Amino acid sequence: MRLGISAFAGDGGKSGISQYMTNIFRRLPKLAPDDHFVLFMADADREFFAVDHPRVKIVSYPNWVGHPAISIFWHIFWFPLALKWSACDCVFMPAANRRLAWWYGMPSVGTVHDMSQLHVPAKYDALRMFYVMHVLPKLMRRLDRVVSISESTRRDLEDYAKVQPKRIHTIYNGVDEMRFFPMDRDVAKGKVTAELPIPHDFILYISRLEHPGKNHVRLIEAFAQLKARLDFPHKLVLVGGRWKGAEAIDDAVMRTGIQKDVIFPGFVPNEMLPTLYAAADLFVFPSLFEGFGLPVIEAMASGVPVCASNSSSLPEIVGDAGLLFDPESVDEIAESIRRILMDRDLWKTLNARGLVQAGKFSWDVATLSTLTLCRELVLESA
Repeated sequence: MRLGISAFAGDGGKSGISQYMTNIFRRLPKLAPDDHFVLFMADADREFFAVDHPRVKIVSYPNWVGHPAISIFWHIFWFPLALKWSACDCVFMPAANRRLAWWYGMPSVGTVHDMSQLHVPAKYDALRMFYVMHVLPKLMRRLDRVVSISESTRRDLEDYAKVQPKRIHTIYNGVDEMRFFPMDRDVAKGKVTAELPIPHDFILYISRLEHPGKNHVRLIEAFAQLKARLDFPHKLVLVGGRWKGAEAIDDAVMRTGIQKDVIFPGFVPNEMLPTLYAAADLFVFPSLFEGFGLPVIEAMASGVPVCASNSSSLPEIVGDAGLLFDPESVDEIAESIRRILMDRDLWKTLNARGLVQAGKFSWDVATLSTLTLCRELVLESA
């Protein structure tokens, strides 16, 4: 099989979708020794997504092709021709909730990570909202197979996008056990404090600084509430690059008067993330909506107790290995944080359960399952 893959819309390595692409792409040659792969991407993305292997061909385009508006039209009108010229047998769209074509001329598989636009009002500007609400669902229905990364996403695909249930296959994301695993906590803390402006005791949230979807404001309010009531040394560390609405997060810190207790390290390089997770005393994930919530599994695999929202996919991902709260309740967020920090037995229990839960998610399984869908379609079309 010669599989064509669109590696556009990956956020330059700074999002969950980019982590999905990276983990899938680098496993393809090893797990499919008889197949060939053609990756289409913008020049700038070669740094993140290029795979150095004789059976992997990279076709790159000027960076302006990766601009969202241009990329949308490029996929609809030009991508089918590029696939034909590269003699592909099947196409895989790993960011199918962002970029799709109307027609491919060959079997097609696409991964939909979430349909958060249904659940977070005004997530995007008006033009992009029109595209994701009215155009993408039609394009999703034209895929031969649709991969959903959770049952939550599957429900949205069926109920809103009206994708035929028989075409949808739930394939969970994985966790890279070679990178994320428990470390000596004191050693990890020492490395973090030496390389980042982060103190010894901290609560961690990793997400782009986006309002309202990532729910930083309520988390900050909950943390301020705890600081006013209790005597504990922890700082709140909010890791991530600034996105739409970040100003509201700044305002919340100023309004609650906890500027000295909230730390913004910005975007932390991927190579530093495993140590950062392992050094945290608690990982909190208050996002209003997630298609999967990859940082939750990475934190669990790193031996860090987790509390997270009880919405969208997170209950099925967290299971009984973390505390769940209503993400719209400041009081519930605060109480979950308090319980884990103040109850050492609960901390240890969640730590142990988290390691077991994280072990259920494998990138090898995700990659092989996706390849199987592609191969089945190629055989059917032969």
